[in-house]
Formats: sequence, C-alpha cells, structure tokens
Amino acid sequence: MIGGQLIAEARKRAGLTQTELADRMGSHQSVVARWETGGTHPDFDTVVSVVRAAGFDLGISLHHADQHDLALIRRELTLLPHQRLSGMVDAVNNLNAMQATADG
Repeated sequence: MIGGQLIAEARKRAGLTQTELADRMGSHQSVVARWETGGTHPDFDTVVSVVRAAGFDLGISLHHADQHDLALIRRELTLLPHQRLSGMVDAVNNLNAMQATADG
C-alpha cells in the first residue's frame, strides 16, 4: 500500500488530477485510482516511474540502525501516559518559542 500512498502524494504535490497523471504515463485514470486506494499494488519500478511522471524523483537509502532511538523509545514506554503527554506539550511549546524567535 505504501506505493499507492507515494503515488498519491506525488500527484497531489504536483497539483495533478488522477487523469492528468495517467495521461502523462499513457495510462488510464482508473489505474491510478486503484493504486492510490490499494485496489492493486504497483511494483517498485512502477512507483518510481509514476513518481517521475509527476515530476519528482524517489530516493531510497539504507542506514545503520541508530540504537539511540531504541533507547529513547524504551525510556518513553516506562512513562505513564500523562507523563508522555506532558513531555510532548513541553516540546511543542519549545518549538513554538523557537519559531517565534526565528520570526523575529
């Protein structure tokens, strides 16, 4: 289903209708619709081609796993829900303050 989501995102970012994207690919609107709704699942090469038809490139890369993220997740799981929520509220407030400072 991720392929259909990538296609839909590329199409929307390009400001294209399903019909316009299909025309660029020499296909039909119904094909694009089936991909986007998960009715059919395009293979990777098809997704790359469709994303290019929308005017974008699709890049995939492999990175070593960052064990730091796993440690953060484990720490968060030890917190009670209200503690996690409080931490998120604090983070949003800090981001808003940084944005306000940047906006001057």
